[in-house]
Amino acid sequence: MPLPDFPALWAKFWDWAGEHPAGLFIFRGQGDKSPIIPKIGRKAYAYQPAREKDLHNAFVRAARSFVPVSLSSHWEWLALAQHHGAPTRLADWSTSPLVAAWFAVTSYPENADAAIFALELVRNDLEPLDITTGRATSGATFDGPFAMTKGVYLIETASVSARITTQRGIFTLHGKPTDPLEIPAQHTFDIQQSFRREFQGRLLDLGIDASHIYPDLDGLCKTLDWKLKSGRGFSSIA
Repeated sequence: MPLPDFPALWAKFWDWAGEHPAGLFIFRGQGDKSPIIPKIGRKAYAYQPAREKDLHNAFVRAARSFVPVSLSSHWEWLALAQHHGAPTRLADWSTSPLVAAWFAVTSYPENADAAIFALELVRNDLEPLDITTGRATSGATFDGPFAMTKGVYLIETASVSARITTQRGIFTLHGKPTDPLEIPAQHTFDIQQSFRREFQGRLLDLGIDASHIYPDLDGLCKTLDWKLKSGRGFSSIA
């Protein structure tokens, strides 16, 4: 079956986004269609619960000097660690399909078809959890993010990082981090490898680029780097 041209793919993306309204779905972008497994649960990390807790405690001890605000719970420390690349039992999602699309086309591996996943918020194996009380909607309570040994929980944290706000971030917390979260095919949108750069350009035209996703000098430089390689102008009006 021949590949669609880019305008057809872009139009198809908007149709797909319209079929998955924010409020009923959240979104995740990946550089390929690998199973959705939190970083710490992947094979490279040979998951062990005790080692997970040791890593978290080491992060909290060492990161305090870098954090200008006081974090009130291990839930918030875990979210901060996740947003700065530490392996955790959290998986990143966004309430915006555009943000998820940006992560899809900019993530590794770069030589694969990218994917955007839409997670339906009303499903039997996903349970909202209030981190201020540790109480899930089923009534079960947990004294911290490492108390779960099964299930997948939807959590929101305070904006412990500006990145959470700009990425419109939300998390799933996985009680068993090595188990993949399955997404039905109709809730997955594929972006062929040959269209990834053009897709990124269209997102930039809509204001979704690295300097938006990462509101700091690193994000600015990532955007300038991409513009240089893609031949884009550096002026906001060019």
